[in-house]
Amino acid sequence: MNRSSVLGRKIIYLLILVGMLVPLYLLGQPAGGGDSGGTLSQMRDSFNIAESDLGEISPASETMKLASLGLRGVAASLLWNKAHEYKVNHEWDRLKAALNNIALLQPHYDKVWEHQAHNLAYNVSTEFDDYRQRYEMVREGTEFLTRGVRQNRNAPRLIWYTGWFYGSKMGMSDEKVQFRRLFSEDERLHESLMEEGIPVDSPDARGPNGPDNWLVGRLWLFHGYDLVDSGVQIRRQTPLNFYETGPKWRLKFAESIEKEGILDDRAVDAWQRASQDWEDFGNRSIPTTARFTIKLGQLEELNRQRDEKITQLRELATETYDEMLGNAVKALPQYMREAWNKSPEERTEEEIDLIPTIKERVEPDLDQVAKSSKPAVRLKAVELVDEINDLSERILKTNGYRNQINYPFWESLAQAEQEERTVRARRLIYEAEEANGNAELDKAIDLYEQAFAIWADIFDDYPILTIDDSSIDLYESIRRYTIAIDSEELPEDFPLLAFVQVMGDDGRVDSQQYEQVRRQQKELLRKRKQELAEEERRREQKIAEEEAAKKAAKEQEADDDEAMKKASPERDDAESKVDGAESKDVDSDSDAENGKQAEDKKDADQDSGEPEKDGKPEKQSEKNDKKKAEQDTQNNDDADQS
Repeated sequence: MNRSSVLGRKIIYLLILVGMLVPLYLLGQPAGGGDSGGTLSQMRDSFNIAESDLGEISPASETMKLASLGLRGVAASLLWNKAHEYKVNHEWDRLKAALNNIALLQPHYDKVWEHQAHNLAYNVSTEFDDYRQRYEMVREGTEFLTRGVRQNRNAPRLIWYTGWFYGSKMGMSDEKVQFRRLFSEDERLHESLMEEGIPVDSPDARGPNGPDNWLVGRLWLFHGYDLVDSGVQIRRQTPLNFYETGPKWRLKFAESIEKEGILDDRAVDAWQRASQDWEDFGNRSIPTTARFTIKLGQLEELNRQRDEKITQLRELATETYDEMLGNAVKALPQYMREAWNKSPEERTEEEIDLIPTIKERVEPDLDQVAKSSKPAVRLKAVELVDEINDLSERILKTNGYRNQINYPFWESLAQAEQEERTVRARRLIYEAEEANGNAELDKAIDLYEQAFAIWADIFDDYPILTIDDSSIDLYESIRRYTIAIDSEELPEDFPLLAFVQVMGDDGRVDSQQYEQVRRQQKELLRKRKQELAEEERRREQKIAEEEAAKKAAKEQEADDDEAMKKASPERDDAESKVDGAESKDVDSDSDAENGKQAEDKKDADQDSGEPEKDGKPEKQSEKNDKKKAEQDTQNNDDADQS
């Protein structure tokens, strides 16, 4: 091989390299100066996967990626191992440094943020004895997650996980009392949350003692809901679990403040807000594994629509439907047939429980009904059957999703707890426990008995509450009550005797009884809502009547005042005339009376024979002297004669 051939090959290689730079330039040309850039740049923009679209740009992260020289995966694996070693050896500073380096190498890998934040908040925090140090590690975990949210703006799962941390870790751990207090006093954390757009100073974030961890977690979760509503997809999580947590955090907040002794109007308001959140959740469209979405709160509406469609189908094919229904009823066992033929008022409780099962067994084959209908209505019947089948599928899916999260229980709990009697019952139990702890037994027994009577009424209206966690606390209160009265046997008239009997040895309701309670609760809850609505209607009607009466009274008073003003001048003239006439009559009567008195006196003077002196009667002393002198003269004359 000569020198010229070697040189030729080198030139050819060089030309090939130069030629390859052209497509690389066309593919990788960056955007700028009004130019959209190369193909890769245009694809990043169209799919929103550019670094600026994903989240906050970190120069340190980009430097780390370049410094790894294409071995980013190897470097990340080594750092994960190092982080585990540092945790085992309790080298916390090195652990934090390793986690920061992992985050710089893999900033858009969600599991980095989730796993390491969980590691700090749940695993590392337990290595400390002082609850204040544990709280610091929990805060480190939440702040680590917040950094992940900043660098991954289109990651709803990270936002959800952050809200979950604030509620679950700070509100459910063994140190929840201390954690909740420390969080409400953590001004530095509050400032950082404000910078992230979480308004911790708003009423939606503040509890009785300041910013509340449950409510702050709820704000994080609703921030994630807004992101999904804007078009971002939920990844690595079911929509049902994603959407239920925010409303549930409201419920947990209301439970927490009641356990902390907040048993007044603030607790009622908290439960009312929680009930509204849960109702809004029930009206939200939830994606499912089927081709349609569902709303958990519209199960009754779906059943109503299905019943209407079946009624329409029955009207189209009455003979066939009734014949198939009658045959199905005849095939039932006798006890089911008797329950079916009774009116709803005559059925026993066991028969009422049987009715849903009987309906499923006797319902005719709707497809067969449609096929057997008259030709003129057969097409309409087939369309109705398709609609009924679609509604049945939606009802089945809705029921399944409701049972997954125990939707009826939380709905009933929120409804029951916002009533004043429930708050009063809890307050009485709280005060009874305090009195019992202070050895004030008589007071404690009285408070216990008042509370138990109210709880009996509540369980009658909401039997599903017997499976609530708070029912275990109530059961323990009943045990302490038996100790206080020094009797293990409860009297037959004890209000909660049935509740005590259904509780198991471990203080929990039997599962079969739980299923029975769940079946009964739906109808009882509906009736209770109707009662409350009727009470509210009567209250509003009474207020309206009172306001109307007040308005009518004011109008009548105004009319009377106006009439009095118009009649006042005429009345004054009439009164003045009457006063003048009366004055003249009085004067004439007075003169006549004086004249009559004078005549009577003159006649009396004449009758007595008393002379007048200068036209005036003599004084009484002068009269007496004259009489005495006359008497002395008469006596002297008699003496001379004798």
